[in-house]
Amino acid sequence: MQKIKKINIRQFILILLIPFQIFSEESIELKENELSRKKIHLYSALYTLNRYTEYPFRKRSEDFDINFLYGITNNFFVGFTYNIGEHSERKIQFVPSTYSGYEQVGEFSSSRYGEYFMLRSQYFFYKNFYGSLNAGFEKGFTKEQTKFLYIGQNVEYQPYSKITNFSHRYFGTFGVGYRDNFFENILLGIEFEFGVINSGKINDHYTFDPVYFNGLPQKYRQDLYLGNPYKTGNSEFSVISVYAGIAL
Repeated sequence: MQKIKKINIRQFILILLIPFQIFSEESIELKENELSRKKIHLYSALYTLNRYTEYPFRKRSEDFDINFLYGITNNFFVGFTYNIGEHSERKIQFVPSTYSGYEQVGEFSSSRYGEYFMLRSQYFFYKNFYGSLNAGFEKGFTKEQTKFLYIGQNVEYQPYSKITNFSHRYFGTFGVGYRDNFFENILLGIEFEFGVINSGKINDHYTFDPVYFNGLPQKYRQDLYLGNPYKTGNSEFSVISVYAGIAL
């Protein structure tokens, strides 16, 4: 009777161990079939296409970006995107004159704009397909209109200037993408993102001589009447990007 009990216990233990053995073998097989990814992914967009629901709206710059992703696990990557934006500029250009027979020119300048930083997270849910969740901000910038001249029989300096400050803007996106590597180290991918970006705060500052203008300048009155077209609410937006880079 003792022997029968021992045999039954052994058989029972073996029966319990069989599923664990099968699961272990399947796990090993899955790991062997799982795509192996390098830890560091560094890439930049070759082409981007974006769309905004609000118009007119100050679009996010997509000119040149650097994306750095680090694999915490084989399927989960975290990192950042940095876009350098547009360089600062300063130019002299003609503007409409309120007096016939006169030409009007002014100096228009802008600090670097469109520069943004974004934190990224990506999870490969099936082979080379991944989902992403991201959040970032675009750095604010300043535009100036100064040194206005009336050019006619004489050159006359106009004591008027306008400075517009654009605050930081914040945005968040989620997306889905596909990324594969070729020749072990070459990355090629495509990603579709959908998100929301706020318009930020826009403040106009005017400096002028009311004695010279005999009241308010014409350009100031026009701005009061027309308003700033970029003072809108938040906007939904979507971005499709094709990118390439290296895996290390």
